[in-house]
Amino acid sequence: MVKLVRELYEQTEFDVLALGEVCTADLSAIVAGMGAPHLSVHDATDRESKPMFDTAVIYDERRLCFEGNRSIQDRFARQTLKTGEVVALRSTLTNQPFQLVVSHWPSRITAQELDSVRMELGTSLRRSLQGMSEDGASPYTILMGDYNDDPFSRSLAHHLLATRDRGLARRRGEYFYNPFWKQIGESHDDLHEDDNGICGTHFYSRGRDSRWFTYDQMMFSSAFLSNQGMVLRERETGILAPPELRSKLLATREIFDHLPVLGTVELRVQK
Repeated sequence: MVKLVRELYEQTEFDVLALGEVCTADLSAIVAGMGAPHLSVHDATDRESKPMFDTAVIYDERRLCFEGNRSIQDRFARQTLKTGEVVALRSTLTNQPFQLVVSHWPSRITAQELDSVRMELGTSLRRSLQGMSEDGASPYTILMGDYNDDPFSRSLAHHLLATRDRGLARRRGEYFYNPFWKQIGESHDDLHEDDNGICGTHFYSRGRDSRWFTYDQMMFSSAFLSNQGMVLRERETGILAPPELRSKLLATREIFDHLPVLGTVELRVQK
């Protein structure tokens, strides 16, 4: 894992990295292996709680200031939902605050596609986002994580209001724009013997209708769709699938089954 994260950093020079399915020991090993003293960690993991929390954020403290955090939890029937972890950050360049909401929702084994728990997770997150807005949070919010749902799943498209319609998201603040709708098809237009294409972020070799699923996504609030402040650079937002990671994903003996995703935002300084 350390080697892969270090290679991702060398490839992208990311300012912030969200991780799922990690523990404190993993994070210590990653930061030590990175050899970058300017990287700090917000460790939101808790292996003792039920449900277990397993997300964390690594950020570059030269470019970002940590402002605070809180966990979004909800109750549904007799179940506690771990909806997401809110991490508030501020750009050191522009002084612009923003927040990430990092989520790792239950697997399809735990909660099937049309399970009411999945719908409630989307509704719970939407209600929390509305409350944050009413409490005066920054209009710049990025949702990210492994949702174990595709962009078109009801939990995201209908209950969370994460839309493929950029114009609608720009006009209506309750919607989030999800550019990962574009990532549910083949990455290559034609089939070749040496084809290295992908059509999702998660590969399951025994899938019935498809072996590929776009479970890992980033969704952006309408503030990112203007031409000032913090601006989504959609052409540089998508799935990272270098040959080594793709080979690991497709190898039956590997436990690696998710590709990382990248979101790029441009800071436009007001003059």
